[in-house]
Formats: sequence, C-alpha cells, structure tokens
Amino acid sequence: MRKIAGIILTVTGIVIAAISLIFIINGQMSVASSVAIIGGADGPTSIFVAGKIGGFSAMTGVIAGIVLLAAGIFVIARKK
Repeated sequence: MRKIAGIILTVTGIVIAAISLIFIINGQMSVASSVAIIGGADGPTSIFVAGKIGGFSAMTGVIAGIVLLAAGIFVIARKK
C-alpha cells in the first residue's frame, strides 16, 4: 500500500511540476519585455532586461511539484 501511495505522490509531483514549467515557458513568450545594450568603445558593456519572467504562482507550483516528487521517492525507497 505504501508503494502505491509513493507512486501516486511521485506521478502527481511530476505532473504539477511539468504543468507549472509549461506555464512559465508560455508566460515568457507572451510577456512584453525590453532588452537594452549600452556600451562604449573604451568602457564596459551593460545589458539591461526589463520584464517579468514567470510568476510567483508558477514558481510555487514547481516547488510544490518537486516536494511531492521527493516525498514520493522517499516513500517508495523507504524500507519497513
């Protein structure tokens, strides 16, 4: 019974993490952002990036998925 619970936790963690990563990747494509490169012939070059990459809720989903994945692996690998 514990192995079944571990497998369910592992699969749920993978699914949640994958869905959250898809939302993060799609969010990067659709959010307007700006890139500026400032440089001179004799000075350092700077690159400025403005815009959001991902969101708090998407990162929370990734973290929750990883925690569920780790818990599932722990339950499966744990001996009696």
